[in-house]
Amino acid sequence: MDRTARRAWLKDRELVLTPKAGALLDNLVTHPDELLSRERLLEELWGWETASTTRAVDNRIAELRRVLGDDPARPRWIDTVTGQGYRFVAPVEAGA
Repeated sequence: MDRTARRAWLKDRELVLTPKAGALLDNLVTHPDELLSRERLLEELWGWETASTTRAVDNRIAELRRVLGDDPARPRWIDTVTGQGYRFVAPVEAGA
């Protein structure tokens, strides 16, 4: 990921993401293997204190999975912890 330019790649392919999906991916990658609740993600990315009726995070997670080619049944990138939230499970290395 190039956080300054707000661009991301998977191998040699640039990922085409909506701004919120890009921000969500950035948030997940900067907290690898940390369980992030839906509420925390809503507050940090959308600025909402409570939004229990929205599926905004779930929709952006689905977008990321489509773009990454991630299977929720066998995740390589984003794991769902039912009733709790999401975590980025792939190894993260600092860029040069």
